[in-house]
Amino acid sequence: MTSDDKVALNFLEIANQPFQVSFYFKKVVDTEQPCPYPNVKRYNLPGDLNNLNSKFEPYFISETALEGFESVTISSAVNNVLTVHKLFENLVHKCKQTLREGTDFTVEDSFRKKVNFIISSSKLGYEEIWMEPYFLNVSQKFGFLIGFHFNLADGQPFNKAIQQKSLSLGLDGRENINFYADIYKKLQFFIGHFKSRIFPLEQGTDLMASFKEITSKHLEAKKYIFCNDRVDTSQFQGIKKHGPLVKIADNSLICFMYRPEDKPFSYELFHALRGDKFGTFPGMEAMFSFSLGKEHVTGFPLADYSQKTIATAINHLKAIAVDRPALPLLLIPWSRMECTPEEDDTYYRIKHQFLSEGLPTQFVSLQRMRARDGLKWSISNIGLGAFSKLGGLPWKLQPYHEKCLIVGIGQAHRRQNDGTITRYFAYSVLSDSSGLYDSIKILSKSEQKDAYLNGLTENIKGVINSMAAKYDKFIIHTPFKLKSDEVEALKAGLTDVAEKEIVVMKFNEHSKYFGFSPGNNSKVPFESSCVPLGGRQYLVWFEGLQYHNPTLRRRIAKPMHIEFIYSSNKDLNSNDETNYLQDAINLSGANWRGFNAKTSPVSIYYAKIIADYIGCFDRLGLPEIDIENMPPWFL
Repeated sequence: MTSDDKVALNFLEIANQPFQVSFYFKKVVDTEQPCPYPNVKRYNLPGDLNNLNSKFEPYFISETALEGFESVTISSAVNNVLTVHKLFENLVHKCKQTLREGTDFTVEDSFRKKVNFIISSSKLGYEEIWMEPYFLNVSQKFGFLIGFHFNLADGQPFNKAIQQKSLSLGLDGRENINFYADIYKKLQFFIGHFKSRIFPLEQGTDLMASFKEITSKHLEAKKYIFCNDRVDTSQFQGIKKHGPLVKIADNSLICFMYRPEDKPFSYELFHALRGDKFGTFPGMEAMFSFSLGKEHVTGFPLADYSQKTIATAINHLKAIAVDRPALPLLLIPWSRMECTPEEDDTYYRIKHQFLSEGLPTQFVSLQRMRARDGLKWSISNIGLGAFSKLGGLPWKLQPYHEKCLIVGIGQAHRRQNDGTITRYFAYSVLSDSSGLYDSIKILSKSEQKDAYLNGLTENIKGVINSMAAKYDKFIIHTPFKLKSDEVEALKAGLTDVAEKEIVVMKFNEHSKYFGFSPGNNSKVPFESSCVPLGGRQYLVWFEGLQYHNPTLRRRIAKPMHIEFIYSSNKDLNSNDETNYLQDAINLSGANWRGFNAKTSPVSIYYAKIIADYIGCFDRLGLPEIDIENMPPWFL
């Protein structure tokens, strides 16, 4: 990993630190007693405020004078959590003095404490800039995180216009390649028009007008391994030049299924997959060493998409294929991106019906085929998906750690409309550090939380012990939404397993953190940029500008927030963490759903996709299927 340029974090630092904070306080006498005062918090402070090294003790903290409370002013450095709370209270107080609540701003005082400033409104909703007080561990400075959000108005459907307002689509309706630059402009507009109306806060607390710049490290570029261990830096060009890592069986079969009136489209799709139609894809044989001759292709029409028709199609395909690996390729007249709830349910019912018979499926939208250039740019990914679902291995990555198992944790809890969980379900997606998919293992399922957590503890232990002879290291990747009791259950299962190095990393692709490259007009940092936030936390760009070609051709996703939350090796240092981040970056290149799908490691991405499928199957009341012993059907 090498040092390079700086990344401007979405953090505005408070000028002149440390500063003073004032409040009213009263010592807690009975620590078991619940707080008897409304709107009063509890924080730990030095027992002797004149000696900051004295033992910390609990105090009640109030913003207003109360009987028995004393007024005090202390340094911001005494208690970071208390100071962040005071910054929030002071920000809300100042906004209420200078702006109109409900019109100019709203306040969120829940898990996240932030103020949302309304910079534009329409019938579709509100463009908002949010501010949240924060202590940046890496710089040991206080300030405010700041970000852009589009708040959808009640009753408004989510559509293309909303995506444009959210900046994910451009005005032309296509991917917004100026996503970073547009957000940067929104934030700069807010700083220019609102900062002077809000700051300084109480006791002269002022704010810097520019984002905090942090030196960015760059993880190594991904290296893909193909047939005969040939290495390349490009997925597409590498497989085209060297061939796939592992071919599919010679007797594999692709079966086209379509409505009678859509037969011409099935021929068009067939010729595109064979490489006869577009220069963007030379064909299945040239790319994957699998010809689309008559011995490998069949097809028949579907009268409709009813359960009865699909059952007949499955029996017909089984009779043709016998014991050959077979992939049904279905043409459907709707798009997964724009479909009715009924069409969406039909998709999941068909998917479930085939999976119940051990058959993964590939769906192709006629809507996409009819769109201008739609098939031209998607045909290579359709071919890649078909190849992988038939058991082929397109490529793997050159890992940093050898003999290392990556355990991605997924959840598919059943929730009521009020958010109450009525069924707990967790599973693991196993792959090695080169990105080769191994299997799915059920970790726990129960309608009772305690039984679910106990199962989680025991089964994560079982997964690791069963693999201990094969691997030296075990890295667990968890999604951000994993609750604290679930994390603790995981940790409990790791305390007495085989003596191996075990690390748990938490990933959040929808975090409050953002960053910009101040040195280029697009404001997009380079791919593999890694910004330390302190406290074993990092901000990592799984995609971004390319050094050899800094021209943007697609919208770049937000960075991934990654936190190390457990290690069996208590001496894990920053270099160790960097090496595990390197394997996470590599795993983002192991995504076989597409040649450019690399926004997150497959351990997290695959787990999310599987959760969506299981959740929809459960919502439709479909019976559980064996998801453990199949090729990667979820691609």
